[in-house]
Amino acid sequence: MAKQVRLTLAKAIAKANLRRAEVGEKPITMNSLAVQAGVAATTITRLACTDDKAASALSLDLASRIVTVLDCGIEDLLEVVEV
Repeated sequence: MAKQVRLTLAKAIAKANLRRAEVGEKPITMNSLAVQAGVAATTITRLACTDDKAASALSLDLASRIVTVLDCGIEDLLEVVEV
C-alpha cells in the first residue's frame, strides 16, 4: 500500500491549547500563530484545512517555526497514512 503524509495543524493547535489551558495560559489562535511564525494568516488557515495538498506546500522552515510556536514535535504536525 502507498503512504501519504497528511498535515494535522488543526489537531496540533488543539493539543497545544489543551497544554496551555492546563497551565492557565490563553489559547493560541490561528491568527496569533501566524504572527508568531512570521507568515500570513491565510497561510495558516490554508494549512489548517484538511486539503491533502497542504502537506506538500509546507516547507521545513515553516514547519520548524510552527512547532516552535506551538511547543510541540513534528509528529504532532504531520502523520503518515495509508492510501
